[in-house]
Amino acid sequence: MEVNMDKKYEEDLENFCEHGDVGDDWCGDEIVQAILTWVKSNIECDDSILDMGCGNAAIIFQMYHQGYVNITGIDKSPVAIKLATEISHQECVKVNLQVCDVMGSVPSDVANSPLNKKYRLILDKGLYDSYSTTKSTVYTKTKVEQFRETYLKNTHELLQPGGILLVATCCHTEADMKQTIGKKGFHVQKVLPTPTFVFGGKKGHNVTVIAFRKTD
Repeated sequence: MEVNMDKKYEEDLENFCEHGDVGDDWCGDEIVQAILTWVKSNIECDDSILDMGCGNAAIIFQMYHQGYVNITGIDKSPVAIKLATEISHQECVKVNLQVCDVMGSVPSDVANSPLNKKYRLILDKGLYDSYSTTKSTVYTKTKVEQFRETYLKNTHELLQPGGILLVATCCHTEADMKQTIGKKGFHVQKVLPTPTFVFGGKKGHNVTVIAFRKTD
């Protein structure tokens, strides 16, 4: 079920402009550091990287400061990109930030669209969750299935041969993700270590992060 984030981004933008506060990352610092550690070990500094649904783009700014030089952040929310742009000026970061919906046509009819490039790494830290979580009607479930099909088709198209789709989710288990993504032109390369909890004698993760490699 799609979530409208514009209101939150407007509040974050106002808070940043008034107080210089970039806000917190929904998945927490431990998860962000786990992602950055994996990226550092597996992705070269000049590899092309796409953060889709980038929001305030905080994680790709950290990548830039670690030496990554070919980074694009896209979000369909103009407010999110305005927020990210303002933060990038403060942090002296040079990344490509554009208003763009990855659920549109790939490749795009728009000249110089980020959807006309190929990437070594695509990072999704919340986009899959925002569309693919539902407890509602048959219509909504049908729309979710349509989203999943488009999501898999477009991310597969945007990746270079052997490229990586790195997904962080708080709404789906490792088994769910392996079933929905791992059998659709991707295979699991790595399940990143993340903090665990125990409930009712069973162990789980608040956030699951999986690196999927494009297979064909």
